[in-house]
Amino acid sequence: MELSTLLIITALFIGKGPSFRIYQSRSAASTPIMSHGKVSNIDNEVIFKALISSGPVLVDFYATWCGPCKAVAPKVGEFSEKYEKVRFLQIDVDKMRGLAQQFNITAMPTFVMLKDGQEVHRVRGADLKSIDDWLQKQ
Repeated sequence: MELSTLLIITALFIGKGPSFRIYQSRSAASTPIMSHGKVSNIDNEVIFKALISSGPVLVDFYATWCGPCKAVAPKVGEFSEKYEKVRFLQIDVDKMRGLAQQFNITAMPTFVMLKDGQEVHRVRGADLKSIDDWLQKQ
């Protein structure tokens, strides 16, 4: 291969490298953050187990690509401000697959309500009324 051809090919690859990195950075930066209000996004199973061990806890199992999850996130954030006795946690099912499997999460959003580490209620889907009804009893 001639030196000039090699230089042209190298220049093409160098030109593609930075644009790919820029695209990658924009993609990561535009990943939606689902948390609102006093909702804690948890990505560590040990921390999760400690946080659910006492008191009432609402766990929002969600996915960043899930439209209904995005739609209800602001309202769940409002609930977290209103119902201060309840701890609000979020679990990204794509990042915490093992935990999602432990809780048998098959649809998003799924809200699991716990008391002292034990599941007491579950809501599949964006049923905000059912969630609010449970929260009012806490």
